[in-house]
Amino acid sequence: MAFDELSRDELFAVMKNFVLAFNWAWFRGTKITIEKYGLDAFLNEENTELLREFGSRQAKKLVELSIVSGTDVDSIIKGLQLSYWSLFENIELTKLSNNVVRMRTIDCSLQRNTKKKWGMEYPCKTLGSSLAIRTGFVKAINSQAEVKCNFSPPVPRPRNIPENVSCEWIISIP
Repeated sequence: MAFDELSRDELFAVMKNFVLAFNWAWFRGTKITIEKYGLDAFLNEENTELLREFGSRQAKKLVELSIVSGTDVDSIIKGLQLSYWSLFENIELTKLSNNVVRMRTIDCSLQRNTKKKWGMEYPCKTLGSSLAIRTGFVKAINSQAEVKCNFSPPVPRPRNIPENVSCEWIISIP
């Protein structure tokens, strides 16, 4: 059976399965690399640029297809609602003003699975991957947008952030 013979729901299920399998391989490869070469294997400009480009490519395609057509906070929110974060995670997007949106990941599956399978917290902030991907994504929609991490493991959780929030980001347009 060819892809063009699948129903819309079947095609969506096949593509989502592909994305989930790829995501699993990405993080499994990350774990293996860290175990073999240490955390420093990821702390370099080449990896940071790769992750920025990964984020950027997602958003650029949404802009290219005119699915996201503006550069304002509402356009960034729409893009994030169609990103891999929304596919994999429960994200909460709160428009704080006309220039600022807060992005929270609720009960992150990566954190949950890393703790369960490997007994450790995934060091998102240390690796810089979360910031790089988000920055690439939002800058593809608005080149002036800035991303700031309010909280991400392994940094201790601030008291004002609820327990179910795995990470929190502020995206602003100057």
